[in-house]
Amino acid sequence: MASCTSFPLSSCLIALLSLQLPTEGSGKIDKRNLVMLGTKAELRCPVSIWMVPQSVEVKWLRTQKSQASQVVHAHRNGQDLYGEQMPQYRGRTALVKDIQEDNFILEIYNVRLEDQGQYYCQIQAGSLSKNASVKLEVAALGLDPYIHMKSYEPGQIQLVCRSLGWFPKPQIQWRDTHGEILPSEIQYLDKEGLFQMVASITVRDRSPGNMTCSIWNAALGKEKGTTLFIAAFPPLHVIPSTVGLAVILPILGLFIALGIYIIWKQRRSREKLLYQQVVEIENLLSDHGKEKGRLYKGLKKHRAELKLKRTAADAGWRRARLHPVEVTLDPDTAHPKLLLSEDLRSVRLGDKRQDVPDNPKRFDFVVSVLGSPSITSGCHYWEVCVGEKTKWILGVCSESVSRKGKITASPSNGHWLLRQSRMNEYEALTSPQTFFRLKESPRRVGIFLDYEAGFVSFYNATNKSHIYTFIHAFSGPLRPFFEPCLHDEGKNVAPLIICSESQSSEEFIYSNLSREASKGDKMTSGIGNGSIPTKAGQAPNLYALQDIISSWPSDVTPALHGLKAPSF
Repeated sequence: MASCTSFPLSSCLIALLSLQLPTEGSGKIDKRNLVMLGTKAELRCPVSIWMVPQSVEVKWLRTQKSQASQVVHAHRNGQDLYGEQMPQYRGRTALVKDIQEDNFILEIYNVRLEDQGQYYCQIQAGSLSKNASVKLEVAALGLDPYIHMKSYEPGQIQLVCRSLGWFPKPQIQWRDTHGEILPSEIQYLDKEGLFQMVASITVRDRSPGNMTCSIWNAALGKEKGTTLFIAAFPPLHVIPSTVGLAVILPILGLFIALGIYIIWKQRRSREKLLYQQVVEIENLLSDHGKEKGRLYKGLKKHRAELKLKRTAADAGWRRARLHPVEVTLDPDTAHPKLLLSEDLRSVRLGDKRQDVPDNPKRFDFVVSVLGSPSITSGCHYWEVCVGEKTKWILGVCSESVSRKGKITASPSNGHWLLRQSRMNEYEALTSPQTFFRLKESPRRVGIFLDYEAGFVSFYNATNKSHIYTFIHAFSGPLRPFFEPCLHDEGKNVAPLIICSESQSSEEFIYSNLSREASKGDKMTSGIGNGSIPTKAGQAPNLYALQDIISSWPSDVTPALHGLKAPSF
């Protein structure tokens, strides 16, 4: 055998290829491939590729001549040339090199009817060119045939059997009870390349029996069929309008019986399940008196704990109101789009950014503002009028939180905030968030901070109910937090208003606000011009402390721990 040591490597590789490829006389090998419509076809190029160099060129064509317009898939120098493909094959082909079988395999996905036919494989390695051909056949197994009565005449019935989606053209036959083939009228209808089979047969007066319609796909070797039972024909003197009942009524009766059986079965299952539940309940009720007493004591204890928690929540709000604090907005921290009133007690979102000095304290991304004073100890309670707003964020945050860029609000990042995301839907900004709903939306939100006890509680000051409590061991100064949120298509344009200790009611505030807003009063951002007017300079009382002063333990934290508003 000749050695390759004295020749270039490429020459040796081409020589090896020439030893493996078929000779010119046997280069075209027809191979039949049958695939189902819509599946994947694998066409193997029956030429050896043992030790083919990287510079080999492989083409799959629809014609024997290498025409650019007939390229199914092209591969050259290790790269697939999708730009040379026929449009109908783009995105549906791939070339796989089978080392064990020494083949180039063309994969065609989502096979269509027009894909069937002859395919030609060409391999070019240097000056050597070899080719082969493979035939692809496509078949489709149609739907199950169904039978219906086309017409009735005295003594005979015309039945029609139909089925769609067959390829290639199948064989359709009618058989009687004994399996004998009956003569029938057959039609082949071509619909989008697939065959629709229609076979009609006339059944004359005869004894009851089965009529079977079957369709055979010879290419796939598969058959589908259906059977119709025909009862005895009615007497000839029966009028045609009633004769059809001879066929319809048995079928209808079968369906009715089937429906009754299904209903009975379902009812039986429900009764069985109900019986099992009754037995379980009776078993529980039949337990000895000691177990009943234990359950009763547990229920009584649970009710007492629930009552204690509710009492603690109400008392917690009353206790909170014993520690009012005057809170104002800090204009140096306000985002440029926020408009603050002149008395620094209300804030709303403006339409554009204000020309305000930039400083390290100011939020530049989160549209928020902090309140004063800075809190490092003690108990503090303040209320914020939210009115009919649909979105807002309130709470406290650490004074050291970042004011620049995007911020993820969570207790681990120094935020203890409550958010209304949409009407009657709320979330505590924990990690992950705690979602809940309230039976009654608050128009005024009370916030109580007990620094030493380590909790922040939120209350619906409208109905004196508890909303949510954060538990945390605080360190460092804390600041009140306000965010009026976006306008929500005009439903959330109202401001957040800090209720002073001496204001009488939120109705007074919002009625004055509505009248002034209609006059076009202007609000400014922190350093601005104009304010939300109050009633003749008065400072009405928001809540009377003397009517709620009552004796309560100095620390209600255990009763509030983990307590949040119930969901509805």
